[in-house]
Amino acid sequence: MFKKTLLFASLISPLALASPPQVYAAELPTKPVASDMKQAQETININTATVEELAASLKGVGMSRARAIVELRERLGGFSDIDQLLEVRGLGVRTLDANRDRIRL
Repeated sequence: MFKKTLLFASLISPLALASPPQVYAAELPTKPVASDMKQAQETININTATVEELAASLKGVGMSRARAIVELRERLGGFSDIDQLLEVRGLGVRTLDANRDRIRL
C-alpha cells in the first residue's frame, strides 16, 4: 500500500508544481451612482408625446390622465410652462414634482 501511495505522490507532485493555479478576479456589477441614474432617466416632451408615451413615462399618470394632458395641450395649442399641467384634473403638485425632472417642453 505504501509503495502505491509513494508512486502516486511521485507522479502527481511534479504535475502540481508545473502549473500553478490561476486565479481570476471576478467582475462584480457596479450600481449606478445617483447622478448617473438621473442622467439615465428618459425625459419626455409633453408637447409632442402620445397618450401611451405619457402614461408609460410619468409616475402616477395612467391612460386617463395622459388623455387629459393631451386634451389640455390641444386646447392650449401646446404647453409653454410645465406648471400648466396642474390644470389637469387629478394631477396635483406631488405628481408634478415627482415628474419634474422627466418633463421637457
